[in-house]
Amino acid sequence: MTEASPANTETRGTLLVVDGHSLAFRAFFALPVENFSTDAGQATNAVWGFATMLSQVIDAEQPDHLAVAFDVKGGTFRNQLLPQYKGTREAAPEELLTQLPLIQQMLAALGVTYIEKPGYEGDDVIGTLATMGADANYRTLVLSGDRDAFQLIDDRITVLYPGHHFKDLKHMTPEAVEEKYHVTPAQYPDLAALRGETADNIPGVPGVGDGFAAKWINQYGGLDGIIEHADEIKGKKGEALRDNLEQVKLNRKVNALVRNLDLGVSIDDLTFGKPDANAVDALFKTLEFGVRSRSKILKSFNGGVKPALSPQGTDAARNADQPDEQALPLPELTVCADAAQIGQWVDANLADPWQQGMANNANDVAAQAGAGTWTLLAQGDPKPGRSTLDNVTVMAAGRALLIKTPFDEPTKHALAALLDEHHGTLAVHGYKEHLHLLGVAGLHLPEPKFDTKLAGYLVHPDFHADTLEQAAAHFLDLHVEDKKPQVTQGLLDLGDDNAGDEEPRENPNELTATRIAIVRALADTLAPMLEQRSQSHLLADIELPVSRVLHGMEDAGAKVDEQRLDTMREQFSADARQAQEMAWDLAGSRVNLQSPKQLQQVLFEDMGLKATKRTKSGSYTTNASVLQDLYVKYANDERASGFLGALLRHRETNKLKQIVQTLIDATNPKDGRIHTTFEQTVAATGRLSSVDPNLQNIPNRNAAGREIRSAFVPGEGYASLLSCDYSQVELRIMADRSGDEALIEAFRSGADFHRYVASLVYGVPVDQITSDQRSHVKAMSYGLAYGLSTYGLAQQLKISPSHADELKAKYFATFGKVHDYLESLVADARAKGYTETMFGRRRYFPALSSTNRVAREAAERAALNAPIQGSAADIMKIAMIRADRALREAGVNSRIILQIHDELVVEVAPGEAEQVTGLVADAMEHAVDLSVPLDVSTGIGDDWQLAAH
Repeated sequence: MTEASPANTETRGTLLVVDGHSLAFRAFFALPVENFSTDAGQATNAVWGFATMLSQVIDAEQPDHLAVAFDVKGGTFRNQLLPQYKGTREAAPEELLTQLPLIQQMLAALGVTYIEKPGYEGDDVIGTLATMGADANYRTLVLSGDRDAFQLIDDRITVLYPGHHFKDLKHMTPEAVEEKYHVTPAQYPDLAALRGETADNIPGVPGVGDGFAAKWINQYGGLDGIIEHADEIKGKKGEALRDNLEQVKLNRKVNALVRNLDLGVSIDDLTFGKPDANAVDALFKTLEFGVRSRSKILKSFNGGVKPALSPQGTDAARNADQPDEQALPLPELTVCADAAQIGQWVDANLADPWQQGMANNANDVAAQAGAGTWTLLAQGDPKPGRSTLDNVTVMAAGRALLIKTPFDEPTKHALAALLDEHHGTLAVHGYKEHLHLLGVAGLHLPEPKFDTKLAGYLVHPDFHADTLEQAAAHFLDLHVEDKKPQVTQGLLDLGDDNAGDEEPRENPNELTATRIAIVRALADTLAPMLEQRSQSHLLADIELPVSRVLHGMEDAGAKVDEQRLDTMREQFSADARQAQEMAWDLAGSRVNLQSPKQLQQVLFEDMGLKATKRTKSGSYTTNASVLQDLYVKYANDERASGFLGALLRHRETNKLKQIVQTLIDATNPKDGRIHTTFEQTVAATGRLSSVDPNLQNIPNRNAAGREIRSAFVPGEGYASLLSCDYSQVELRIMADRSGDEALIEAFRSGADFHRYVASLVYGVPVDQITSDQRSHVKAMSYGLAYGLSTYGLAQQLKISPSHADELKAKYFATFGKVHDYLESLVADARAKGYTETMFGRRRYFPALSSTNRVAREAAERAALNAPIQGSAADIMKIAMIRADRALREAGVNSRIILQIHDELVVEVAPGEAEQVTGLVADAMEHAVDLSVPLDVSTGIGDDWQLAAH
């Protein structure tokens, strides 16, 4: 937020007038609805955003009087003057409209006056309140994103106008208005009348913008002078002005704010600072806001104490205003001097593990639930292949020991002994990341008791915290001050970049104490939640073991043939250039093939093709699916099909070139291997994802895309690559879960599954099924597992929605229990608020109760898909754990290096191919017992592509 304007010493105080609807809209679109909804489906993003944004302004400007103005339903006198006034505005989203009463309820609970005036807009209420403030000698601030408020500005009234980011509030003073618009605030309505206001459906003078309007105003003194001399203004703009004089006069009446309404209040009624704590508590509980959120908001309205992280035992911790809002205690931090101190510290904590009052009920419950009693925090950069370690901190019983790098050998051995002996009681934030960090120093961390990063993912799978601070804000409602350094992967950058800043950074040791206290608090909070939901086994039996396997894969990396990648890049570049030249020849100009506007010109104007889909802005779409449709439609038009073919080829080869370039850039020069990061806490379904680089986006559906896989080769000391891939795992889960005998038999038959299913659906022998029938039924089978709508199926198969409906009806007539199962998934999710996989992984869907049809239907499709996709994700993770264990127990040198979609890739050591293929295939096939067998295809070759099967 920009620096607050200095208060005028002659004023009686500061009055803040808020445009309620403007702020509510801003808040609604600033925060995603899906992250701010109650379990019952009530959106809360606008309420929370409104409260926090208003708090920011109050904290910065320190007003002692406050009022909020709202519009009311129904027309105003402006609609009588100009019937089309605001007629083109889209209706506010239903999720926002349901929150406006909640915002007003919150304001009332906070003791803030809000005002509505039937027949008038909120702008008129604002104009009246601002005028009252100025007349009563108050420094008056108007918070509004509506430029009509600029006409109120004078020496006593300033408009706080939000920039692109809300914090960038511009203080619009008379000087600021003149600098931007070259007119005074009093003349601004004249300028607006000439220019018009598209958002309000107020037409201006065609061709006249702010510049010409200001020029005329300065030349003739204002709108009255312009009207009087309209005949003297030459050119097309003068003609346009004369043609629209009546409209301009009407505009001026419409945009003038009323400033003398009878609002039934005086300035003295607009004080604030007497919230009803019980009402605030009740509302925030209903909205499912946390205790600290309540405290944070109350601080701005009555000077309450904001929660803080404070050293244990200090006055701040003992004397917090309310017991449930005590500051989170920081540990007593000691910097390790030598290896002997590690042993002394461990002995002291083992002798008295619950000293300094830490053995309270909450800790006991958390420890029993599996959170552990000790906490570990390693800090540095955990990027696979280039990790760095700054320090390691261990905490127990309110005391922490910070061990800085580099470690000498005695310190390293003492720390290794500590980790080996006490890992079973440790809580960490990111086990996989800690393995990378500690590995830098040659240390290994056996599986810890608890991982707060993984636990948070299990509790709220749709929430992803990039930093430890974000996790603290979400789960603890603890908002660490912005001045603290940014954190990545839950790890702190302790560099000295800001050594010359006016405000020095906090002591790094204090930051470490803060961060390890957060990890402890997260563990104590999340462990009972997992226990209550019977999900602790997911952490212990799946997520933590998978973290260890993923660390091994990331650390090993995947070897690539760099020369082959360079050759591919050059080939794709040449192909892209050739396609571009061909497209230019057919277009007759050097059109920018990346420009939708230029493509629209060539396709729909120059070539006269009939356009199909439009974008929201009204222009015609030129995305890949539309171009493909046009290519098929105009196959007999030599010029059009040639241009479209070249365009599609250019796009495809350019994309492939970019993928190859990403792989080249990601190759580690030290070992010639790509060390991707497998994200374990991003996909809400439980699936793993790959970043830096993303190996999952390497195409596998066309020959050119598959060729990229040929660049992945065995590294030194290895002979080949093994690919093991699940076949139709989602459909097998659907068959098992539904218990549909016909679908189960289709898998057990041993015949081509999709051809067999098609024969049942269409009622014809297997050998008479056409390729179209097979592909249609295949799309239907997968579409059901992925929650594909009838319309989506029709689009995918290029058939009519009615044909898609007919196909769906035939499918369900054949597999009735599949229909019942899918229906039950959505019904159960609507009743419970969440879905579960066959292993108990949950995903919550508050939008199932949304009043917005689009959001509700999207949630229904996701709720149908989540149990199947999530179960497939769990099965793959279990398979990875089993396969890795089997390889280690067999004592072979072969190792898993990649997990992509439903596939494991293994780097095979010489002489181990047959043994390793059997071990991995067996581990995958027996990851879980289903009523239909899990089928695993295997292949082995000199590169990834040759290993394909």
